[in-house]
Amino acid sequence: MSQENVEVVRRAHEALNGGDIDALVALCDVAFRLDMSDRVLNPAVYEGHDGIKRFYAEVRDVWAKYRWEREELIESGDQVVALLRSSGKGRGSGIEIERRTAMVWTVRKKRARALRFFRDRAQALEAAGLTE
Repeated sequence: MSQENVEVVRRAHEALNGGDIDALVALCDVAFRLDMSDRVLNPAVYEGHDGIKRFYAEVRDVWAKYRWEREELIESGDQVVALLRSSGKGRGSGIEIERRTAMVWTVRKKRARALRFFRDRAQALEAAGLTE
């Protein structure tokens, strides 16, 4: 079961980075919860498929390009920790950023149920019951 969960997260990241939000939504439960409250700017929690679309639209409004590159996927029961290298270029400013972050995905029955963003990788691992 855990390898299936990792595969769901891998496909979700491919859809997100490819801008295929319909494919991303198709992998997520209708009650999907996207917790971006650990962001420095505009912390928020998004609910459901409409929340996923709203989040992506907000990212596209601010960033000319933005990517969440997977460095490693680590399963822990029904959770998958995605260790990421995030990079982007500001739409208006042209400023470029790169940082290492993490997301903890909850996957059950081949459906993504939740995602929680972490600026600190160690906190993400701890939240999933793992240590770095």
